[in-house]
Amino acid sequence: MRGFYADREQALRDGIAHLRAAWAAHPQDRELSALIAEFATQDEDFARLWAEREVGVNGRGRKLLRHPVAGPITVDFEILLPLQDPELRLLVYRPADEESRASLDRLCAQ
Repeated sequence: MRGFYADREQALRDGIAHLRAAWAAHPQDRELSALIAEFATQDEDFARLWAEREVGVNGRGRKLLRHPVAGPITVDFEILLPLQDPELRLLVYRPADEESRASLDRLCAQ
């Protein structure tokens, strides 16, 4: 997985900022706190970025992925929050260009 994201540092930052937002909303969640502690002790990149205390939920953007079979794939993403249950998140990924769409179609056909 280390090579899956073209901009791994940004993907980690975004993921950890989302995790911190979830943790801030549920500070009494022992399982979540234990998971965070485990990550912090076992991964130096996680520990470094967690210590920066960035909080946020990036609702949309673009990611460049490096798939081991399909090669580079660019996706646009959105994070949707259902009005009746804002604790849930729906992540939608769409190919950002025709080349990425073709790569994803080939993966689905396998």
